[in-house]
Amino acid sequence: MQEKGLTPVLHAELDSLVLPEETPVFKIAERRGETVAFERRRDMLDPGARVSVSSMGDSIPASVGEALDRIGAADIIAPGQLVAIKVNLGGGIAGVPSSFSDPLVVEGVVDKVRELGGRPFVCEANMRTLTMDQGLLSRRGLYPLLVRKDVPFVNLSELGGIDFYPLGWTHPVNLSRLLMHPDVRVISVPALKHHWECSVTLAAKNMYGAIGERQKSLFHRGGAIDETVAAAARAVTPDISLLAHRQVGGRLGPHFCIPIDFGYIVASDSMLAADRVGCDFMGVDWREVKHIQINCGGREIPYELVEGSAQIDPRTRERVARTAMSCSEVWLWRALLYPQYFVPHRTQYKQIPRFEAVGAWINWLLFHTRGDAWPSEWRARWEPPEAS
Repeated sequence: MQEKGLTPVLHAELDSLVLPEETPVFKIAERRGETVAFERRRDMLDPGARVSVSSMGDSIPASVGEALDRIGAADIIAPGQLVAIKVNLGGGIAGVPSSFSDPLVVEGVVDKVRELGGRPFVCEANMRTLTMDQGLLSRRGLYPLLVRKDVPFVNLSELGGIDFYPLGWTHPVNLSRLLMHPDVRVISVPALKHHWECSVTLAAKNMYGAIGERQKSLFHRGGAIDETVAAAARAVTPDISLLAHRQVGGRLGPHFCIPIDFGYIVASDSMLAADRVGCDFMGVDWREVKHIQINCGGREIPYELVEGSAQIDPRTRERVARTAMSCSEVWLWRALLYPQYFVPHRTQYKQIPRFEAVGAWINWLLFHTRGDAWPSEWRARWEPPEAS
């Protein structure tokens, strides 16, 4: 794997993908001399959605593969098909593993995709001051996995995008053309954490990272962060959503997290169903998460629990729920954070990276010590034997 994790041949292949004129998600048109995509109205709910809940065994990658089997991954991923594994790296902070995707979970996805004959690559876009280069991948613990598994990494900001106009919008969101292509399968593998502006980061919030624009503060500044998250998740709806991590990041995510041991895998062929179940174990009422409500239209989210699914133990649920933020706290943090989005982008880009070490120190001082140590040596959760 080269330093950028993307060979010239694969780069050319991905960048040459041409979007069809029309799909159930969008319709291509010309606007002011530019090729753009206009959203088509569709129902995001799937009455046949499947959700599997399982605990991590001694081998996390193997447990992930088994979870993907239970939701029918073989029916979703075809041999030879490109499969984008969308991780969450931009919102984390160095030294806080619960604030970004779990590398062992990503490894399990890579292994299963290859077993099914798919062609996996890991991807993320630049985020404000962060560039998805080898240094950042190393600090997030992902680079050794990419080298060991010889799997490409794709910086979505370096590939061609397209202006996507959500229904009713007069201004577009520039999204990855690659992830919008109907022949590319997308698997959302987020960090699992509370979020001080969006309540939670789960499968849908992870797709916000499909926006290639580095200056994402524009969406916060316009007061449309929930609408933008919802729109990005509709444009790039993952085919599989995988909520799995050794730890949950509690309290003031996406950066400042109280690490809480988790060790479960929630897999689904429906983004909304996954997030519905995810909100339950995150201690958040999904009816109060605006980007979820936008995409479900305020209706109940249907799903079928796969036979043999586990129950997340009450102690874990209670510990995570204790760190969740109320709606009033989320709105308070939005107000407190709002002025920072007017800092000139050039200043943010140059100055904020210098303070990441300070952020990591604050997290360890005020948050990390209130949670669990990172389980670098993983052991499966002990469960009592079933009664005979």
